[in-house]
Amino acid sequence: MTAASGAVSLATTGQATSSSSASAMPSSKTMRILFGACLVLMGESGGLQGKISSSLLALQYLNHLDLSGNSLGGVGVPIPKFLGSIKSLTYLNLACMNFDEGVPPQLGNLSRLLHLNLEATVFSDTLLHSDDISWLSRLGLLRSLDMSGVNLSTIRDWVGVVTLVPSLELLQLSQCGLSLQHEPILQSNLSSLQVLDLYSNRIDTLNPTYWFWGVLIIKELDLSSNKIVGQLPEAIGNMTSLQTLRLGDNYLSGVKSELFKNSCNLSWLELWSNEIDQDMSDFMEGFPACTKSKLRSLDLSATNLTGRIPSSIKQWENLTDLQLSDNRLVGSIPLGIGKMTNLRSLILNNNQLNGSVSEEHFASLVYLMELSLSHNPVHITISSNWIPTFNLEVANFASTKMGPHFPLWLEGQKDIFELDISAAGIVDLVPDWFWTVFSNVSYVNISCNQISGRLPATLEFMTSAQMLDLNSNGFTGLLPLLPESLLFLDISRNSLSGPLPQDFGAPMLRELVLFANHINGTIPIYVCQLQYMQVLDLSENLLVGQLPQCSKGRDDKEELNTTVDPGNRQLSALILHSNNLSGKFPEFLQYSPVLTLLDLSHNKFEGELPTWTSGKLPYLSFLLLRHNMFSGSIPLELTEQVHLQFLDLANNRISGAIPRGLAKLKAMAQYSKTRSDNPLESKFESTGVDNHIEAIKYDDSQQIVMKGQQLYYTSAIVYMVGLDFSCNNLLGEIPEEIASLFGLKLLNISHNQFSGKIPDKIGLLRGLESLDLSFNELYGEIPWSLTEITTLSHLNLSYNNLSGRIPSGSRLQTLSNSESMYIGNNYLCGPPLSMSCSRPGVTEDHHEGNNAKKRDLYLGLAVGFVTGLWMVFVILLFVKTWRVAYFQLLDNLYRARCKCLWPKYAQTADASPKTGD
Repeated sequence: MTAASGAVSLATTGQATSSSSASAMPSSKTMRILFGACLVLMGESGGLQGKISSSLLALQYLNHLDLSGNSLGGVGVPIPKFLGSIKSLTYLNLACMNFDEGVPPQLGNLSRLLHLNLEATVFSDTLLHSDDISWLSRLGLLRSLDMSGVNLSTIRDWVGVVTLVPSLELLQLSQCGLSLQHEPILQSNLSSLQVLDLYSNRIDTLNPTYWFWGVLIIKELDLSSNKIVGQLPEAIGNMTSLQTLRLGDNYLSGVKSELFKNSCNLSWLELWSNEIDQDMSDFMEGFPACTKSKLRSLDLSATNLTGRIPSSIKQWENLTDLQLSDNRLVGSIPLGIGKMTNLRSLILNNNQLNGSVSEEHFASLVYLMELSLSHNPVHITISSNWIPTFNLEVANFASTKMGPHFPLWLEGQKDIFELDISAAGIVDLVPDWFWTVFSNVSYVNISCNQISGRLPATLEFMTSAQMLDLNSNGFTGLLPLLPESLLFLDISRNSLSGPLPQDFGAPMLRELVLFANHINGTIPIYVCQLQYMQVLDLSENLLVGQLPQCSKGRDDKEELNTTVDPGNRQLSALILHSNNLSGKFPEFLQYSPVLTLLDLSHNKFEGELPTWTSGKLPYLSFLLLRHNMFSGSIPLELTEQVHLQFLDLANNRISGAIPRGLAKLKAMAQYSKTRSDNPLESKFESTGVDNHIEAIKYDDSQQIVMKGQQLYYTSAIVYMVGLDFSCNNLLGEIPEEIASLFGLKLLNISHNQFSGKIPDKIGLLRGLESLDLSFNELYGEIPWSLTEITTLSHLNLSYNNLSGRIPSGSRLQTLSNSESMYIGNNYLCGPPLSMSCSRPGVTEDHHEGNNAKKRDLYLGLAVGFVTGLWMVFVILLFVKTWRVAYFQLLDNLYRARCKCLWPKYAQTADASPKTGD
């Protein structure tokens, strides 16, 4: 059934009812149609599909229309104007239908409307917007209005419009791009307003005379996730009806609890991510006694609270949610928390709490569902035979002192869907019950412990699992068959062995991280079928053979009805370093257009580098190919990779010159502490499952040779910019353009055959930390501009033909091994070398001088030889007596030579003149 056909049939039914069964119609002549977002009518189709039919106009008595959550919108599909002609409507809900374009002002004709919901889907392909909401003033009976997500950023006087609707009780305008004028409206007609939601807009200030401060019956006020700077106005103390106040994620400073002295009805208070900047005990004592008895939820996360959690916290006996994470709290957790019998959520992670946490802390917390103590040096001293009275859903103990034994009390927590006991000091075998007890979890993180044991052959029974992080433990066995729902898997730094299964399941898998194991065999072609794969990291294993020939994408020349597997089109990172893989550069990557990081280093790949990367891989940022057998020249097309910021071709067989056009490498040509244009940077942001799971972890295994040593980089690799062409067969001069790559931190072209001088403008690379030009044939003086690179901490110019005085910049003199970095240059002088520049001629350019002398010598020899030869020819040609004497001399010399070597032949030679001249 489509929406259109459904609307037609409903319209027909409505007419029949009104004409033939009037006695059955309610006395008010009303009709109610509900196709809500929470009602799944079409099974897997996600609700009604198609378009809203104008046949709805036939429903003369329709007063309640709810189409929310159905697929009746789309790109270019606006809200139908004809809806404004259904005059009987009192309730209209078009929320989350993915409509596009502008909100029709015809909705202002619905004068009987009491409730209007136009909430738009944020972050979709469509953009529902309005440049004029003056039509709202005609809805004089309207009680609730929700236009959340509708772009209203161009409307300046939106407050003046909504205040003309005096009956409004609920106003929700979150994520609309709104701002408040700094010249506030002092009076308004919104005397009935109870709920005001302005979440995530562009409000940057709160004037104490703003219109909503005077609406004393407001029960819920949400100004969170704005840009509000300054003090919280004291006018908030006059809002005595407030029950819910959300001010989190702003820039408020000096928030004092005394401001809530009249807020005796306050039950929900969010101040997270602001600057309370106060001792917690003092802040909590500032609340009036009436607030302590009413408050249910208190969120003070990331507010710069200091001091200890006060023991008086037990007086807040009605609290159900207490969130104090990301502060500077110290000391032990008070036992009084165990007496807060209504507590459901206790979030204390990311503080400096210490001491012990025992069963007594949870003695009476029978309703506790969420417990987070992560990243505190607390010692969990719960006995193994303790049976908790609560059933946790979220248990986070990352980076606490929980070990060395596995926490056996978790066996009874079968309702957990999020478990994090990573880096908890556990040195133990994984218990047999672990995998079955947590078969319903969505997120499991037991990484960075010393948990050992053999992984089960299959984890398919974990039907809800979306992320499993088991890295840095001692698990053995094969890679198990994976749950169908799994999105992220990390079993890196373990002792898995054997080959990868030909089909390991998890068709929706986005990240597979298995580096630093003992996995052998070949990479199965099954990885080509993982169409949602974003990160594949199989580095530091024992894999052999060639990469699978994944299906190619659709060819433009193919017929339209030909179905071709698109391959890994979402692949963002492919990391295969330190294996024994072979073959050519992987051709299937032509069909991975969002590839950002490619690491094939330390393998046996061969052949020439492709020329198609700039066109097929436009977002490539990191290309690491060191220690392979690639040959040929560096493709000119590689300089067209505008996002390329790290290129490592070291230890290959690449020849030729560095291509011109380096200035096109824009990602290397900008110097900035933040690289907002880098497509890789967004990959390190938190993404999540249930807003808890951090993803994109592939940076953890990246190796970069920096400052003469191999280093592992974590998320800081986003900011690494470098060129490494070392240990190849490159020749020619160093291009002057290299000095335009201002963002370079690493430049290594050592162990090649480069000649010429070091570019004079190399000092423009102000962010350079490591420079290695050793083992080449460079000559001339060291540019003095090197002294302007204040960030330089590693320099190697050894084994060249450099000459002259070493620049005396203070930075160069402080480098470690300062003398060895000039060794092999016989004509350099000055500190730190022992050779003085005061010796005669020592500061001259010896390389050029010697070359000039050699050129003069060779030229003189050539001229002398040619001149002498021609003089002999001329004399013999024109002077007969000289010519005869010369040939007689030759004859005599010949006879003398023959007598010495062949005496018998000499007699014949002596007699020869007698036979004739």
